[in-house]
Amino acid sequence: MRYSRQELILGEAGQTKLEQAKVAIIGLGALGSVSSQLLARAGLGQILVIDRDKVELSNLQRQLLYGENDVGKAKAQIGATRLSNINSEIQVEGVVTDLNYKNIDLLEGYDLILDCSDNLYTRYLINDFASKHKIPWIYSAAVKDYGNVYLHKPGKACFACLFEDQGIALDTCETSGVLSPLTSIIASIQAEYAIDYLRGKNIDEKLLHFDLADMSINKIKPSQRKACKACAEDYEYLDGKKELQQIHYRCSRAYEFFQAELNFPELKSKLSKLGTVKGDAKHLFFENLSVFDNGRVMIKAESMEQAKAELAKYIGV
Repeated sequence: MRYSRQELILGEAGQTKLEQAKVAIIGLGALGSVSSQLLARAGLGQILVIDRDKVELSNLQRQLLYGENDVGKAKAQIGATRLSNINSEIQVEGVVTDLNYKNIDLLEGYDLILDCSDNLYTRYLINDFASKHKIPWIYSAAVKDYGNVYLHKPGKACFACLFEDQGIALDTCETSGVLSPLTSIIASIQAEYAIDYLRGKNIDEKLLHFDLADMSINKIKPSQRKACKACAEDYEYLDGKKELQQIHYRCSRAYEFFQAELNFPELKSKLSKLGTVKGDAKHLFFENLSVFDNGRVMIKAESMEQAKAELAKYIGV
């Protein structure tokens, strides 16, 4: 029996709860590629994976869902196929898109959200959505040799209570690096939190901080911040008030721009004349560009100046 060893711990009732659960995973990089595999193997009934990026050679050091033949392909599509091959008994959907306040309703109806993203904007957006709709979500992050995991339960201290909006991240994968064993550990803890929560086990309401350097674990008891806008039901990110026209995703060396007047079919036709264009009616990949039908353009570049030059060259703005 597929889950026989797991049921010795969870029990038949616990396993049934997992098989009836619906989980959304945001980001299919180092953390998401591990968390998603563990949950698929555990028998989570329905898994949605969302990612805007494609596989790069530098990802293979830590993103365990992919191989060399996947380089250049959309992570969400490859990941969904891989997860379905791991466990054909579950439902897996992969969506290639940039999550923002206009399409975050993709997460409606899910029992739990797993944050495996690489930027603060997405985390604050998820926090607003989860707080408003009273959906639990698990924040995870890993950089250098340390990482965090936190399960936010509705009505309790939220992500914005723990990390007041300052608009910056001091350490990033790009500037400080990250170790593959660390990302696997953090993702495994996140997956365990998900399994425990979905089967009804009580989870300690503390931020877990793991340090790989000395193998230490610290737990921090958060408290609700009086000035927290999300807790006061003022959802600035969800309402689009905090929508950024330019975003720098430091860990993936990517710059993103919002082009409100983007003619997606016309652009796809134009780029097809210059080289190979991959994708479908909602997204396309061309060289170092990723373009989405909602007007988002992501460019891999060494600097904002270079990214803007590429934007002008191919998009014409």
